[in-house]
Amino acid sequence: MQPGATDIEYGEPFNKAFDQIRSGIDTAADKFNEIVDRANGHKWLLGPLAMWWIKDHLDDVRHGLDSVLDRVDYALEHQLPVLSLINISFRWVNEVKNPISDLSFATTEPANENLAKWSGDAASAYNAKAGKQKAAVDESVTKAEFISQWLFKIAKANVDYVVELAKIVTGLAGKLAQAAVDAASLIDLLWAVDALAKAVGDLVTAGLNTLLKIGQRFIDALGNVRDIATQVGDHSKLPGGQWPEAVRG
Repeated sequence: MQPGATDIEYGEPFNKAFDQIRSGIDTAADKFNEIVDRANGHKWLLGPLAMWWIKDHLDDVRHGLDSVLDRVDYALEHQLPVLSLINISFRWVNEVKNPISDLSFATTEPANENLAKWSGDAASAYNAKAGKQKAAVDESVTKAEFISQWLFKIAKANVDYVVELAKIVTGLAGKLAQAAVDAASLIDLLWAVDALAKAVGDLVTAGLNTLLKIGQRFIDALGNVRDIATQVGDHSKLPGGQWPEAVRG
C-alpha cells in the first residue's frame, strides 16, 4: 500500500474494469451472432462441407468465450465484497493505525512538569509503566499495519485480476469486431473465421495463464492467515489480550 493512497484510487479502476467487461461482453456477443448469421445467410452457396468447417471453427471461438465468461461471472459475484475489502484495509490504517500511533509519544511524555521532576522508586515505577504503555501502543500499530497490508494484498490481487480480465474481454471483442468486418463478403468469410478462431485461441490461452498467476498471488496472500493468527494471538506486550494498566490521569 503506497503512502497517502486511498481506497478510491483502487476502487475506481476496479469498477472501470467491470464497465469495460460488460461493454466488451455485449460487443463480443453481438459480433459473434453477426458472423453466425452471415454464415447461415450464405449456406446455400457454401454447401454442407464448408458450413461444417465454419461451425467447427466457430465452436472453438464459442468455447474460448465461454471459458472467459466463467471467470467474468465469478468476478461479478465478488465485485462488492472486494470493494468492501479495499475499504476495510484503508480503514485499518486511517481509523486504527494512525490514531494509535499518535499515542506513542504521549505515553512517555509526562502529563505535567511535576511528574518530569520525579526521582527514586516512584519515578522508576512510573517509567516502567510508561514503557509498557508505549510498547503496547507500538505493538498495536504494528498489528494494525500487518492486518491492513494482508487485507490489501488480497484486495490488490482481486483488482489486478479484474483489470487483466477486462483486457482479455476487450481484446476478444476487438477480434470479433474485426472478424465481422472481414467476413462481410462470401469470399473472405472462410478466411475471417479461420483467423478469428486462431486469434481467440491464442488470446484466451495467454490471458488465462496470466489470470492463473494473479490467482496464485491471491492464494499466497490467503495462505498468510497463519501469520494473522500469530499477530492477533501474540499478547507479549498486551498481557492477557488487555491493555497495560494506565499510568496517566
